[in-house]
Amino acid sequence: MKKNLNIGQNREMFWDDYLIDTQKSTVSFRINNPIKKELCFVLDEKREKTSISYPCVVKDSKGFKMYYTPSDDPNVWPPVNYISLIESKDGINWTKPSLDIFDHPELKVNNVVLEGLADSASFFYDNNPSCPAEEKYKAIGKTKGEVNGEEKEGLWCWTSADGYNFKLTHFLTDKGHFDSLNTIVWQSGRYTCFFRGFHNIIPGGEISWATRDVRVMHSDDFKNWSDPKMIKFSDNLDYALYTNNALPYERASQYIVGFPTRYFERKGWTENIKQMPSYGTKVKAAESYALQVDKDRTGLVNTDCIFMFSRDGGDNWHRYSEAFYTPGYENESNWVYGDCYPSYNLVDLGDENYYFYDVTGHLSHGEPKSIYRYAIRKDGFAYATSGGEEGVIVTKPLIFDGKYLHLNFSTSAYGYIYIDILDEEGNEISGRSFEIYGDNIDRKITFEDGSDFSAFAGRPVRIRFKILDAKLYSMKFE
Repeated sequence: MKKNLNIGQNREMFWDDYLIDTQKSTVSFRINNPIKKELCFVLDEKREKTSISYPCVVKDSKGFKMYYTPSDDPNVWPPVNYISLIESKDGINWTKPSLDIFDHPELKVNNVVLEGLADSASFFYDNNPSCPAEEKYKAIGKTKGEVNGEEKEGLWCWTSADGYNFKLTHFLTDKGHFDSLNTIVWQSGRYTCFFRGFHNIIPGGEISWATRDVRVMHSDDFKNWSDPKMIKFSDNLDYALYTNNALPYERASQYIVGFPTRYFERKGWTENIKQMPSYGTKVKAAESYALQVDKDRTGLVNTDCIFMFSRDGGDNWHRYSEAFYTPGYENESNWVYGDCYPSYNLVDLGDENYYFYDVTGHLSHGEPKSIYRYAIRKDGFAYATSGGEEGVIVTKPLIFDGKYLHLNFSTSAYGYIYIDILDEEGNEISGRSFEIYGDNIDRKITFEDGSDFSAFAGRPVRIRFKILDAKLYSMKFE
């Protein structure tokens, strides 16, 4: 017999049918799209105008640090990259600090914090309470270093006490490719690392023609790691993910969320491509990568961003094929290889949204790069809805702990949500169906007479939501 879901006081999401009895419910799940906000900063140093990759945001006591990779000459292969940073106290207004840690006399403001990468790096603040203070800031990326007197190339970690001065300290693995944004998550007492792999490799063919995937490995101490394996998805689709952008979700610690950039290559220079405003940018991009065998790929690839999440620590994932966000309305610099690379980490400024950043004009070499801020509702990456028709959500039998239901929801002025408590068989036992409407990320719900839900805590019940023109994002009890 299947066990009841014991959700305790966990915040649970309406991102899929995990909570929902699909035989008794008439809703669908939809992706929510972020809102593009204001221009935050323009990167206009010589190397920054080639392209900018993988901005990573880290919050600390001073505010926020955004690390990014200015690209080298595309015809220098393999690349030798460095990492720069900008800073902000409020997540909106950013400045370049003058650091002069490394010798880069050609820079007007020398904000370089890391050198010697074979690609890029991701940055995070290690919340493991056992992590030494001098290693709280971590960066991981592809480089070479010495292990037991032998030089090893692979995925390495740099550590820092202040987020400015880093040193190479940990070798992670050489069982992968790593020429992308590789990430680390600290969750439930262990580290999980996500990085690039390839499958569908044609013997003797260029590896860039294979399918890009995401590999995962785990560690309790950041030194000894499990053998990497490819992550699994609940769908049967097999398309390329250029990045993983996997991070722990603070509002619900049992979740890891990801915002990978999806990679899709058109098969030729079609008439549609020639009609796009960015056709000239695509052609110039292909021409600029003259040293690569598959240089046309640079002009023919498009990228967008999708949403995915895991409840089991990162081995198995649910993903939406509907785009989380796209390159947007056509202009001369978008709908190219390198669109929709969201910054790593979600920025919380204390309101109803999370924020992230995106850099425009990835392939517009020689042009300044603009950083825009985006907003997405907390818990609101996806939702359950019945649209303009009345629908019903009936949960599976679940056990909760607490008095009050907290709901993240929105309705129209015409719409509504009615809530009932049912027994395991689906019979009404609350006797107090009541209506709510509005828009709130954390509405504290009581019954119409002011009473709470404590009479139903600790035993299996179902919750029924009758909805019209409403969206359900998450729920929790306390």
